[in-house]
Amino acid sequence: MKELSIQTTQPYPIYFSKNLLNDSSFAEFLRQKKSRLAIITDSNLENSIAAQVVNYLRKHQMLVEIFSFPAGETNKTRETKQALEDHLCNKKFSRDTCIIAVGGGVVTDMAGFVAATYCRGVDVIYIPTSLLAMVDASIGGKTGVNTPYGKNLIGCFYQPKAVFIDIGFLKTLPEIEFKNGYVEILKHMLIADAALFAQQHIVDIEVLIFQSCAIKKHIVEQDEREQSLRALLNFGHTIGHAIEVLENYEIRHGEAVAIGIMLESYLSYRMDFLTRVDFDKIVTAVKAIKLPLATKAFQDREKFKIVLKMDKKSQAQQAKYVLLDAIGIPHNENGTYTMPVPEHILDEAFDWFEERLAK
Repeated sequence: MKELSIQTTQPYPIYFSKNLLNDSSFAEFLRQKKSRLAIITDSNLENSIAAQVVNYLRKHQMLVEIFSFPAGETNKTRETKQALEDHLCNKKFSRDTCIIAVGGGVVTDMAGFVAATYCRGVDVIYIPTSLLAMVDASIGGKTGVNTPYGKNLIGCFYQPKAVFIDIGFLKTLPEIEFKNGYVEILKHMLIADAALFAQQHIVDIEVLIFQSCAIKKHIVEQDEREQSLRALLNFGHTIGHAIEVLENYEIRHGEAVAIGIMLESYLSYRMDFLTRVDFDKIVTAVKAIKLPLATKAFQDREKFKIVLKMDKKSQAQQAKYVLLDAIGIPHNENGTYTMPVPEHILDEAFDWFEERLAK
């Protein structure tokens, strides 16, 4: 299997495979852990990919239990976390537990948070099944749950022991979910790789996934706990997360972030950092993904601005944004990669979106 090694305080590998469940090396990796295995997944995958993982492990004479929760961002809550912990306690799992997360970003966020706190910390391994989770959620150690006040406001940094990316799982992914995941690949190109952005339509998806993971690896290794550089990974997410909150998580993450990328690119243009040519290229690239680009979140702008101020990057009740100087080049002021924008420019961005794209 192809491999990337993430050099954080707890180093770990990312393995790339085309058929993980026909590869005995995965079982050998787990056997070395000598742990009791607990799969955490969601209701969409419990009887499909997660069941295949269970069968694979049992075929290799491993004892494993499966724990599932209702699928969807609305279920990424403190209550769901408690329910999973209660199930683990009921089955008498202890500190020798290794949790295996099988699913998309909601599952990896949830399972990682459970692993971080269960028995004060147990091992966790990620098997991301969505494109979004492969290139983003499974890498970097961010875990957490949502609250009515904002997305991922409760959580912690907790690195996995390994990530196993099986490109073959993408064959089962609905087209709309593939497009949502592609938004995160686009984000990585926009903050770090102009050449890949220019060549994306002629590059194989396996290469795009590997390069996207490599970009995130490079950033996370330099700033594991998001003190400065890692904030770049939030490009499009300040506005995107606020949209998700006000849409009650009924909008897909990729769709919200796609809107956020366009609006934060507009802010970059209006702040005289980004050229009109690059701004237009970004809007064209977002539209080319062919996602629904509509939201009701901007109908009450004052309410939207209140939610923006609840973003994790906000300081002194002031929302901050990742902005671009050019495609592949983020704006940086003395080592700071997020900054506020004047309210009238934010309002202009809302006007631009509603006039040009919300029809």
